Amino acid sequence: MSKHVYRNIDKHLKAGVIVRMDDSELVRIAKAIADPTRFAILRAIASREEISCGQLAELFPIAQATVSHHLNVLANAGLVEMRKQGQHHYFRLQRETVQQFGDSLLHSLTTHFPEEHGVNRA
Repeated sequence: MSKHVYRNIDKHLKAGVIVRMDDSELVRIAKAIADPTRFAILRAIASREEISCGQLAELFPIAQATVSHHLNVLANAGLVEMRKQGQHHYFRLQRETVQQFGDSLLHSLTTHFPEEHGVNRA
């Protein structure tokens, strides 16, 4: 999903409009947070207003390049926003996206049946 679409989602959420993610978006975000290190990085970002890539690298026993890779995946999934200041990159949680993911996941799990997607129940 492009940054433009995420901005539109944010605008709708602020206006009180319920916007549901489709299954492909749910899967993409789920894959982004399925990696244990990436999930831990996301939790570290969520616990602060914002944090730099360098600060994150100090928290984890991995190379800064690896942290950067994980941050890129999280940003592409729309879970974090990056702000550049000089040579430093600062990240913050996109709370609206996380909220929408949770709401959309619950809606998808409780309203779609496997038969709709060609899967037979045992």
